[in-house]
Amino acid sequence: MSTAELRAHIVHRLEGVSETDVLEEINAMLDFKVAEPVFRCTAEQRDAIRKVQQSVAKGECVSHKEMKNAVELWLSEN
Repeated sequence: MSTAELRAHIVHRLEGVSETDVLEEINAMLDFKVAEPVFRCTAEQRDAIRKVQQSVAKGECVSHKEMKNAVELWLSEN
């Protein structure tokens, strides 16, 4: 079943639901699945993130790939 067909099937089934509690549960489930995850940081964490962002902007860091390559090279030499 394609996404469009599934959506039409669900809408058709929802049109037959008359129980408010069932519709509220479905709505809550959709809100949960669609909502953006919330990640709360402490003031210390926000400060650390700002410092890292500044370091990245200044070019003071290397990418994960670059670091992985450097470690692999170092390991192969030892």
